Amino acid sequence: MSQSVLYPRGGGYVKNWLAAKLVSLGRRRLDAAADLAKINERIPASFEQIGEHYNDSFVFQGAAKTGEMFMSRLGFRSGGRAEPWVLIEMDGRKYVNAEPRLMLAADDEKTISAGGLIYEYLDADDQWQISFDGPLICDEEVIPVTVSLRYVPKSAMYLSSVHMDATSTGKAMAEMPWSRDYFKKLRSEHQVRIEQGASLYGEIIIGGERREVTFRGFRDHSWGKRNWTFIRRYIWNIFSLNQPLMIDGVPFEYICFTTVDYSSSFSHLVSGWIAGPSEVRAIAASSNMHELCTDGVIPGEYTVVFQPSGGEPFEVKVTRSPVNHSWMMQDGDFEVNEAYCRISLNGISGQGMSEFGFSRASGISRPVFGGR
Repeated sequence: MSQSVLYPRGGGYVKNWLAAKLVSLGRRRLDAAADLAKINERIPASFEQIGEHYNDSFVFQGAAKTGEMFMSRLGFRSGGRAEPWVLIEMDGRKYVNAEPRLMLAADDEKTISAGGLIYEYLDADDQWQISFDGPLICDEEVIPVTVSLRYVPKSAMYLSSVHMDATSTGKAMAEMPWSRDYFKKLRSEHQVRIEQGASLYGEIIIGGERREVTFRGFRDHSWGKRNWTFIRRYIWNIFSLNQPLMIDGVPFEYICFTTVDYSSSFSHLVSGWIAGPSEVRAIAASSNMHELCTDGVIPGEYTVVFQPSGGEPFEVKVTRSPVNHSWMMQDGDFEVNEAYCRISLNGISGQGMSEFGFSRASGISRPVFGGR
């Protein structure tokens, strides 16, 4: 257990209390039942959200103990545009769709597919079929790749309109100077997010070579406004544990948390969850994200601390694979760098994905991998 100072630290007592009340009141106005009804389908932009920064994003990711990883994303924008990402690490090699494949035309308004990547919801037990058929690039060579994976949920589901920690978000608000413009901007950036831990199994065929795979991983679906350049920096950690972490007699096997510097909205927002088969708990605090990569070098090894709501903090040691990849968003104004990682938590091993994001406004033009 770490004695690190945890963030967000908040403002004064009164401001913290008032901010938490505002967050709680805002959450009461959210319609969680309506959100749950939408989680498995495309969400078209409402009238207020129509614009270049509307985003309906689906992510499926999995990682194996032996070092393999699959990551895919379909982000649907206004105007019938789609952002399909496919990243595979296999035998220490990276396979990825080329940058020109970003911002393709979506297949249609309802199907969750674009660029050869297809997500199909199966009513039976909330499973999904994940398919990809197309060329990927490895070491400048174009290679035909086929992916067929079945997603099987294994944890309770996190829904932001239900599980978000009001006290933590209130503290992140209380750290900032308040004004009418501040609250107007907060309202304009609203998103809904669901996340869930799972197993993924099936096959990946690379250049005609077939590989049976079994991953532990996640899905993520978020919708609302996403202007990447509103964010200065963020770090997204998603981990699956190889044996349960017991808290108050309850097993937890999946961890997902994000720390974000939104510049004028939040300087250190913490969100995320820890979940097992029967329970999900919000993450309320973390170690200081600004201690990592402020020099533009993404560390090969780093330590983070997270604290579930109402619980004690836990220290996680992360070792990041050097086989990483960056996606350039919004004409190169924002960079997202992803890599497979191994972790250690309370003597328990695990694996997952480590993702760092930077805008040009952060002062980091291009992050580099620092190694171990």
